[in-house]
Amino acid sequence: MTQRQINHIIIVGCGNIGSRHLQAIAKLPCELTIEVVETSKKAQEIAKSRLDEIDYDKKRIRCNWHDNLEALKGKADLVIVSTTSIGKVKLVSKLLDKGYSRFVIDKIVAQSDKEYDFLLNKMNNFKAKAWVNNSRSYWESYQKLKNFFEGSKPIYMSVNAGNRGLGCVGIHYINLFSFFCDHYKIKLNGDSLYNKLLPNKRGKDLVEFAGTITGSLPDDSSLTITFSPHHDFGEIISIMGTDKHLLVEEDNEKVHIISGSNQSEIKFKKELQSSLTTKIVHDILENDNCNLPTLEESSYTHHELFSIFNKHIKKISGEDTELCPIT
Repeated sequence: MTQRQINHIIIVGCGNIGSRHLQAIAKLPCELTIEVVETSKKAQEIAKSRLDEIDYDKKRIRCNWHDNLEALKGKADLVIVSTTSIGKVKLVSKLLDKGYSRFVIDKIVAQSDKEYDFLLNKMNNFKAKAWVNNSRSYWESYQKLKNFFEGSKPIYMSVNAGNRGLGCVGIHYINLFSFFCDHYKIKLNGDSLYNKLLPNKRGKDLVEFAGTITGSLPDDSSLTITFSPHHDFGEIISIMGTDKHLLVEEDNEKVHIISGSNQSEIKFKKELQSSLTTKIVHDILENDNCNLPTLEESSYTHHELFSIFNKHIKKISGEDTELCPIT
């Protein structure tokens, strides 16, 4: 990474994920100013303590703390937005108005088609770029497994887990599937979602889902994601191509390669946001691009999720909702 100038990065929201972004950015090998915007003093204190947990060069890395957007002055190379979906589009819109033009946005980006399309149009009008932080495409193990399936398509992927929160976590595996298939225009079906709405630990105005989502692509690749509301176990991912089959146990960091009656095992590395963001930001600063899905690419997944979840909410509660209460 070039050190010809001081890089300037903004993090908006330093809760659980935002504080991990902060740890990762502090590891960058360049002179850097970080502006952190967080309204919660408690969240600020937790983020500061997590920053103190890592070894970084305090002479090169300068961190400033603010409790509102109005305190931000001057330009920035990148803005990372790590807040809940509620009000996120208005927040990013304000940042665009302030002149910022490069963004990494944690999922979920918006709560409706209208919000998402507004943001996408405004990004285009401002000639800005944004990527959505579905970061499994940055896991080295998944990059290697994608290469393993080169020439073995269509891809058939299934994900099974306990009650991990399908509304929150499902998008990561939909994006992983799209990453393997190099295709983001997925069609989703939620007819087999669990027949109850579940509480969401991130807020009373949000809900969670369990059950099954299916997805398909024009090349006959297909996806099934099932989160059981009655169990608590980590994700197990089955990936099949035309002549290859493997099982990934993320939590146990294992891959089982299945060939007929034979089975072998290789190691799998689960990577944390506190290291992934280092790679993501490095790529953006160096190349003005990265391996995350763009805001436009992720729009197809968001629109499909809004559709199936809002349809399910109406089925359960009888209520029409414009805003999809996931984050």
